[in-house]
Amino acid sequence: MLKRCNHDEDIHHPARKRIHMARVEKTDLISTLSDELLLQILSFLPTTTLLLCQRLSRRFYALAGDSELWKRQYYSQWVWPRTRRTTNRRCAGLSSSNFNYTPKVSTWLDHGHLARGSAVTNWKRQYRLQHNWSRGICRVVEIEFPQPLRPPMLVDFCAGFVFVVDLDYTLRIWEAGNPQSCLARVPGADFPDVPTALAVGRHLQQNMIEITVGFESGRFSLWNLDVKTLRLSLRFTHPGAADGAITTIALSLPYALMISQHKTLSLYKVPPEGDKPGQPLKKEDHLLASLKADSIFSPASLSIRIVGSQVIASIVYSFFHLGCGWSLGIQELHFNRRGQQRNSRLATTVESQHETMPPYSAHAEGLSTLTHETRRGQRWARPSEPSILHRDPPTSVSYSHPYLLTSHADNTLTMYLVVSTAASLSVKGGRRLWGHTSSVSAVQVSNRGKAVSISSRGGEVRIWELEAIVSSSGTHRALREDISIQASPENKNIQEHSCDELRSHDNIFQASRAMASSAGRTASESAQIRSCVGFDEERVLLLREMDLGGQLLEVYDFT
Repeated sequence: MLKRCNHDEDIHHPARKRIHMARVEKTDLISTLSDELLLQILSFLPTTTLLLCQRLSRRFYALAGDSELWKRQYYSQWVWPRTRRTTNRRCAGLSSSNFNYTPKVSTWLDHGHLARGSAVTNWKRQYRLQHNWSRGICRVVEIEFPQPLRPPMLVDFCAGFVFVVDLDYTLRIWEAGNPQSCLARVPGADFPDVPTALAVGRHLQQNMIEITVGFESGRFSLWNLDVKTLRLSLRFTHPGAADGAITTIALSLPYALMISQHKTLSLYKVPPEGDKPGQPLKKEDHLLASLKADSIFSPASLSIRIVGSQVIASIVYSFFHLGCGWSLGIQELHFNRRGQQRNSRLATTVESQHETMPPYSAHAEGLSTLTHETRRGQRWARPSEPSILHRDPPTSVSYSHPYLLTSHADNTLTMYLVVSTAASLSVKGGRRLWGHTSSVSAVQVSNRGKAVSISSRGGEVRIWELEAIVSSSGTHRALREDISIQASPENKNIQEHSCDELRSHDNIFQASRAMASSAGRTASESAQIRSCVGFDEERVLLLREMDLGGQLLEVYDFT
């Protein structure tokens, strides 16, 4: 069979021509743009992209790190959502235009403190700080005090300074971020007797920190610390109006509220700085009120605040109620600026413990104590059994108006809202807060709704945003979301490479960074948390007691 010849073999294809691409000149269009235009473009980028842009060049490092860019990012991430939640509870009909960005920090909700003073705010640093708080990202610095240490040991924290009072070294002060050197100290001979209470407050206008120390005899002394010069001076010593040791002090300068071992509540007005510096005062001088209580059980919490022309002194105490177990009582004393008592009111948490509400929800003020109406008009009757029942007393109590928080040995917290008006005082909305895996030993809350709680063992530190719980209004979203964050130190499990001990110039304490975690310690070296010393916008301070008798101060740094 004949085959068809392949004519393709005879076809001569022309030689393939080399394709010449048109030479395109490399032009950098970005570099020709002005800084103002680049900043406008960068303002539309998320924070992750801004961080990547800072790696490109020195120019982009400066532009992407511009403080105004991060100020807008801070507002959209932290200020705007909170303002919307708070305002929606009060005025649900407001449009979104009411929440537009404004560069005036003094108008931001609870951010007026950032507008005070002449210091320029680093908004990228502020953004990173808030981001670390929201994720629990921090580093730990452990300060171990020398052994043996003569009790009692009193520690307080204010404006980035740590204040310690004991029998051997009396009053010592150092900076929380630099614990290697003692900034100021008062020798033990200047103390009249055994110190039993410590409170610290700050005068923002005068750059002055006032330290009040209460003693076993009922006397108290006040020192001034100049923040700029770090000069420590004695203001005065007061003989006191109560018999017995002073156990708790609350400050809202120029007023001081104290309670003694024998349950005597005393309110003082701190004299001006020019009045007899360093001299003792008479007992009747500057004493505004003194009351005696018979049914106050520990733990208790003192609070004092200035509202307009009134001075409101509050005491929160625990007591046992037959119907709902351990409950809380709060008494408010209203004074004018001259010290004349205007009013005294009392409220308890008994009604709140009987309220029927969805967990973590919040009702508007003025609800009936017998029935509650939901948004759909349904009425829920008050149950015969309390919804919150505590068979054991709380392990700690913290009150910073309007938030009242207690910790318990059953791994829970209980939150209340204190409603104080010109006509009445009430406690609303009891909530059980879950999240801890062991007994909660201490808790502290601020008036901005941030709280820190710690477990007795295991080093579990949790951060709570109570305002978000109140703003959720019982929605299912509140039940799904995590309402607390556990602090997770990045250096907790890192073994230190050097065994050199950092000592202060007077060998008061030993500090070490990046120490081994408590899980790596032996059973005899384990530490039990005694109390939460305090916290601010950057740090949390915890005081631990070692099983061998020593004491340890832990600083959780979120910067």
